[in-house]
Amino acid sequence: MKILIIGPLGAGKSSLAYAINKKYKLPRLNLDEICRRPADGSYYPREEQFAKLDSFLQKHSDWVAEGCQRYLYEKMTPDLIVDMRINRLVAMWRFTLRFIKAKKLIGKEIDKDLPVQAYHYRKITFTKIRDYDVTGQEINAEIKEFMKDNKIKTIKCKGYKDYPKVFAEIEKEK
Repeated sequence: MKILIIGPLGAGKSSLAYAINKKYKLPRLNLDEICRRPADGSYYPREEQFAKLDSFLQKHSDWVAEGCQRYLYEKMTPDLIVDMRINRLVAMWRFTLRFIKAKKLIGKEIDKDLPVQAYHYRKITFTKIRDYDVTGQEINAEIKEFMKDNKIKTIKCKGYKDYPKVFAEIEKEK
């Protein structure tokens, strides 16, 4: 089964992808990890991102992928989409907590095994929180547009409480 999890920053996409990966042993793809360099968070050229995506998809017939890069997930053909669009204030709270949790990384080298997102949460500023909020609103608008013409089975998930519903849908589709 091919599962695509989409939503704004702070929606919980990575947490759900890890839970699905663990429960169903599906290869996991975080779209951020094929978009950004771990050392500094800068973007790889788009051609390189597409090549990494194609390589992953060719290697795996079943997978769980998560991200908010529409230009990448439009190239994918999932069996199930998990729509994790959440309330804006909840998203702001969640990604603000990431700064607090990542505070221990300030001034330290980032372990190469940490997800690339760790780079972005090293220093908290109100400007970053505001920028992430604006980005989240843009992502939600892109997802709304993408979902308008979507013909793929979709399930909504707002957080941990909805995981059983997602798992039940996966079981049904297997």
